[in-house]
Amino acid sequence: MTIDDPWSSISPPLKNSLISARRVTQSTPWGLYWAVDADRNLLLILQHRKGARRASRLPKFRGLRVEALPAELGTDERILIRLTDREQRDIFLRFCRDIVDSTILAVTEEQAVERFLARTWRWHRLLQGGRESRLSDEEQKGLIGELLVLEQHLLPILDATAAVRCWTGPLDAPHDFEISRVHVEAKTHGSSVPRVTISNEFQLESSNADALFLHVTEVVSAVEGTANACTLNDIARRTRSMIAEHDMVAVELFEERIGMAGFRWTDDYSDKLWLVAGESLYGVREGFPRITPTMFPGGVGNVRYALSLPDCETFRVDPAVLGNAIVEAVNVC
Repeated sequence: MTIDDPWSSISPPLKNSLISARRVTQSTPWGLYWAVDADRNLLLILQHRKGARRASRLPKFRGLRVEALPAELGTDERILIRLTDREQRDIFLRFCRDIVDSTILAVTEEQAVERFLARTWRWHRLLQGGRESRLSDEEQKGLIGELLVLEQHLLPILDATAAVRCWTGPLDAPHDFEISRVHVEAKTHGSSVPRVTISNEFQLESSNADALFLHVTEVVSAVEGTANACTLNDIARRTRSMIAEHDMVAVELFEERIGMAGFRWTDDYSDKLWLVAGESLYGVREGFPRITPTMFPGGVGNVRYALSLPDCETFRVDPAVLGNAIVEAVNVC
């Protein structure tokens, strides 16, 4: 790759429905392309097989569009980043080269898609100046619950990179953790009423997994001086340190995932203390109290409901059951 403008030698297509493209480099198997559309807009494209992209949410920018579209032949899919503000050509080039440099380091096609999107989200936060405000109390609790699953159940079993890659919640996947076909949905509660909120009809849908677990962490507000109380920053730093002890390469992936979850290291959460009061684990199987897409006719969606934990007691399992399922899933792979 040279430092020259990679689009300068690409002529726009004659038909509006087409694009002209050339491969970024032959030294990687991933389908990265510089491209130009009929309106002379510049594009960076990652073409991949169907099923390699698990995230459904795409970032939105001023002056460019991020799109996920089927390829012409129908056997592949594409992620396109299209520059619509031509005055931003120089920064778009730096933006694209950074994404390319990160993506070509991937070992598998799934990793290539993850890296492509994660880097795009990183630029989104940079160009948008990050979130307008820090995470709310409920968002803090939710992130704490996911970090504790990563700390307590994945990092002790998997290598650091694999453990962080299995954290799919920030990618808007149906479940917060996907270890092959063993999935975990993480929830927290801290009220006097033992229940958790299920955000949609897919969170406890288990048809796409061999085993689905619901992990519930009791996280309650604490005051200064409370033994074992900590902030979100404390837990984030602790998780990062655990990962860094094993694999510094995995730290970058962790930084991307926690950033996609809305966390910024520069935000100060020292005024909010939390106490982790316990955890419960449930096996989501036939008979578990839940709402799934097959329960109602088409046209109904975005179902949000409260799940009573006492009514789940017969489905409670020991954490060792989850550990054994993870080990078995990894060995099968």
